[in-house]
Amino acid sequence: MAVDSEYSNADLTAPRFESLLDVIRLRRSVRSFEPPPEPLPADAVRGICEAGRWAPSGANTQPWHFVVAAERTDVIVVSDVFVRQADRLVEHCRGFPHVHKKHWLHNSLAIVLIFCDPRWVDSYPVSDHPGWSEEYDANNEKILLASVGAAAQNMHLAAAAYGLTTAWLSGGGEDTTARELRDLLGVPEPLVPIATIPIGWPHRRAESRYRHPLEELIHWGRWDPARTPAGDAVQTYVGAVRRQAMYRGSETLEDLDE
Repeated sequence: MAVDSEYSNADLTAPRFESLLDVIRLRRSVRSFEPPPEPLPADAVRGICEAGRWAPSGANTQPWHFVVAAERTDVIVVSDVFVRQADRLVEHCRGFPHVHKKHWLHNSLAIVLIFCDPRWVDSYPVSDHPGWSEEYDANNEKILLASVGAAAQNMHLAAAAYGLTTAWLSGGGEDTTARELRDLLGVPEPLVPIATIPIGWPHRRAESRYRHPLEELIHWGRWDPARTPAGDAVQTYVGAVRRQAMYRGSETLEDLDE
């Protein structure tokens, strides 16, 4: 029996894949916005949130709420929370490369905060077998974070499709910053701001960023031992590559070394 489905005659060379890849490559974490000439249209904000709404999530829990700061006064007070967070980062995480948030967050057209409700982990696999609860509980936390990450990525791509730029503020989930944001925005506990997305017009068009070559990442059928990361790979990245890979415009390590 023939299946009447839009997927039954899938075109694996479909032009919309190339269009999607164009948007994916266009997305950059930009930390330099032009002062906003006018507010971001509400329809664009809704479109970005709509993209987040369609993200996959564990057990289809959709464990997110999107709190939008779009008025200038709201953008400023939310930005100030992250300026204080950046000051703590400088003091407590010395050596971590950063661009101080005060210099660009205030120029955001809007800031979207993704608040996650951690109680949704009860919807994921919960073991009633002695000795297995810890294993499943730990994995459920990963399911929750992966779900929120999927929503955030959708929203970044939607902003790029509008011709806007964004950055991924992972800071915010720390207890101090989360408490400040909940108090400021009236968000109840136990919700936590896992991801924050400032949206703006770029000061200049975003450059490329370093990406591992695809052939180093794909393992056909089984793990390729030749591609096993060296034991000191992380420390090499932290000590010699991280700052440039985060902020310099280059897709290859060779260019970063220049």
